[in-house]
Amino acid sequence: MKGISGLLAAAVLLALLGAVLAKVGFLERDVAQAQANITTMNYDGVEQTFDEAERYYEYGSHLPWVGNGPLNDVRARRASMHYWQKSYAAVIPQQTDPVGAVAADNAALQLVVANAVYRTGQAQSKDKATTMQALDAGINAYQAVLKNTTRQEDAAFNYEYLIRLRDEVDKGKRKPGPGDLVMKGPDGAAGAPPTLDSTMSDFKIYIPLDSQERQDQGVAGKASATRRKG
Repeated sequence: MKGISGLLAAAVLLALLGAVLAKVGFLERDVAQAQANITTMNYDGVEQTFDEAERYYEYGSHLPWVGNGPLNDVRARRASMHYWQKSYAAVIPQQTDPVGAVAADNAALQLVVANAVYRTGQAQSKDKATTMQALDAGINAYQAVLKNTTRQEDAAFNYEYLIRLRDEVDKGKRKPGPGDLVMKGPDGAAGAPPTLDSTMSDFKIYIPLDSQERQDQGVAGKASATRRKG
């Protein structure tokens, strides 16, 4: 009897484990599709997907073999979605130090918050004083990101860029103001095929030589005109 009870308990546990793994698989599929939708700037249903994923990953974060990785990832993806929608208020924590309010082990989310901090200040830049204030806020935000991670190329690039931009505005080499507020989207600016007129002049046509002509004439593409035989 005890043996049968043990088998039943094991079967129930395996069934529960299978259900959990199936749910995780569906969540990962949905999150991947949501990220693809963000890339194409199609935000329908993305918020609901991230809500569900965050709820389950938060439970999973208490398990030692899962940890905070999946939860941090989905929170960073959600913030990125709001950022590309220009909903900066939904990204920036309402604290004096917004980047410091983000978990120290979520560098991706910290970077999104730092970007939102600068974009918010940039939109409010009207004169030199407000422009310098926005630049200082962005510089401090990126500096906070760099202090919390050993490697973050985007934060380092943005930090150095704003340092140079601030110096140019301060010395009058660049006009104050919001500058370029156009955001092309997470996949960059859309390209366009080159026009025929602008490209044909750049082409050079080389006629390849056969092996005998290369031996007779020397370097391919620089040979003299071939004389017909016979």
